[in-house]
Amino acid sequence: MRRAGLAAFAACLALAALVALGIPAAADEARQNQRFLIAGTVESPTALVVAEGLVHGLGTLTAESADFHQDTNSYDETDLLAVGSGSLQVVVHGSFNTWPFTLDPASCSQHGTVKGTWTIASGAGSLAGATGGGTLSGVFLTYAGKTAAGCDETAIKGFVFGPMVGALQLPQGSGD
Repeated sequence: MRRAGLAAFAACLALAALVALGIPAAADEARQNQRFLIAGTVESPTALVVAEGLVHGLGTLTAESADFHQDTNSYDETDLLAVGSGSLQVVVHGSFNTWPFTLDPASCSQHGTVKGTWTIASGAGSLAGATGGGTLSGVFLTYAGKTAAGCDETAIKGFVFGPMVGALQLPQGSGD
């Protein structure tokens, strides 16, 4: 069960990365002013971010905490999103289409989608006082090597990719 939790945590990180990097968003995207496209690996708590909108540039998204709810296929996560000279603490409420995160014994892999919402809890540096939030969506793939005993769940790897799209408000004179 601990391995499944670690795999789920890694998948969430990957998902956050997916959200920032840009899976196609909903039709109401035209009303949004911020997009964070996220891409990452399951093995690292930090993903690459490409920001477009009021905040723009390259950055990182690092998972600070995660709480998984297997009974509802959902999770709550707090991430630090850093771009330029500013950072945002972002709270994510998401759900997976695949649970639990057990690897398929034939392929030693698992894939699925994630969706949810994100809200800015606080900002620092050039993003101090920022507010806003939106939706996220993404895809993930986890995999491990095959051994004589089955899948090597001690060495799970994977990828996550997707966008976080929404509205961002910056205090007067802020932004990167």
